[in-house]
Amino acid sequence: MRHSTLILIVLAFISMTALLFAQSQTPRTTTRTPQATSRINEQRLQRTITTQQRLNRYFHSNVIPKLQNCWNHLRGAGTIQINHNYVRTDNGRWAVKDLTVGRSTLPQGQETLALRCMQEAVGSSSFPVSSDDGDSKEYVVKWTWPVPLPANLDEQARVMFAAKGSLGASGCGNTAPNCVDCANTGLRCIDVCNGYHSCQLVGGACQASYRCTTGSPFSVAGSTVLY
Repeated sequence: MRHSTLILIVLAFISMTALLFAQSQTPRTTTRTPQATSRINEQRLQRTITTQQRLNRYFHSNVIPKLQNCWNHLRGAGTIQINHNYVRTDNGRWAVKDLTVGRSTLPQGQETLALRCMQEAVGSSSFPVSSDDGDSKEYVVKWTWPVPLPANLDEQARVMFAAKGSLGASGCGNTAPNCVDCANTGLRCIDVCNGYHSCQLVGGACQASYRCTTGSPFSVAGSTVLY
């Protein structure tokens, strides 16, 4: 009788251990309240605006003054996305690596001239690394530039730097999100203005590559487009 009781106790212990192990292996999903989701979205928006304005301080100080003369010789009207590719230096700065052309609505042949203008204006410029950049070794800045530049350039820049953004607006200023990030659950990739160049699902988890930001020189995410 005592032997049978011992067997039952052992079997019960094994069953309980198996149950606890099975529960520990079951994927857990996180349910967020609408208030929590709204707070996360607001934080993402503000980080995006801060990043866009930070990059635009660099463009307006170091690039646009050298760009204007050449840019004024471009023909037609439209926009051109230029991918500004940077690499991290040992002294904590993002240095120009190369530039490539993305989406464009310019007349045929003007993309090549626009890229040449931008390459000359950017030169060997750089901007400081921020704590928000993490340990990324590369950074692609996908900026959509207007042709021609606005006549009231200084006023539009002032409005852009003062902008706070709104969750009710869409886009990254005057362009659609062209970077990606892992969703809040970490189980899928989503399009964002400020995130990473690419991401993929590996072993059921989302892994992102190097830093990426989408934007433009005269507007920020969630704000009214000025041009």
